[in-house]
Amino acid sequence: MNNVSHRRFDWFSLLIGILFILGGFLSFSRPDKTLHLLSVIIGVVFLFDGIFELTIRRRFLRSLGEGTGWIVVLGILNIVLGIIFVFHPGFGTLYIAIIFAIWFILDSIMEFSVGRLFKGVSGGYYWLTIIFSILGVILGVILLFSPVVSALTVVWIISVFLIIFGVLKIVQAFN
Repeated sequence: MNNVSHRRFDWFSLLIGILFILGGFLSFSRPDKTLHLLSVIIGVVFLFDGIFELTIRRRFLRSLGEGTGWIVVLGILNIVLGIIFVFHPGFGTLYIAIIFAIWFILDSIMEFSVGRLFKGVSGGYYWLTIIFSILGVILGVILLFSPVVSALTVVWIISVFLIIFGVLKIVQAFN
C-alpha cells in the first residue's frame, strides 16, 4: 500500500491570518480605537475575575480556615470596574493604564498572600507565585508613573501579537 498523504490547502487559516495581520496594522494606526475595544474586553475579564474571586477562591480560602475579607473586596472591585469598562468604555480608555496599575498592585499582593498557602504543597508553584507577585507589584508601580506610555505599550503589544499570530496562521495554511 502506498501511504501518500494528500495535503490540502487550509483556506480558513489563510483568511484568519490575513484578518489578524490587518487587525494588527489597524491597531497600530488607530490606538484610540484599540484602547476603546480593549476597555470593553477588559471589562468582561474584570467581571469574570470578580465572580471567580467571590465564588471559587473565597470558598477555597474559607475551607482552609483563612480570612476572606480581601477576596470579597477585590471581587467586588473587579465587578464594579468590569461594569464601568463595559458600559462606559470611554472611561476605560482614559484611565486604563492607571486602573491597570492599581489592579496589578492589588492582585499581585493578593496572589502573594494566597501563594504562601502553597508553600507546603508545591515549592515550585510557591516560588513561581512569589516571583510573579513581586513582578506584578513592580509593573503596577511603573504603570502608575507613566500611564500614557503604558497605554501605548499595551496597544503595541496587542498589534505585534496580532501580526505574529496572523503570519503563523498563514504559514499553517500552507502546511
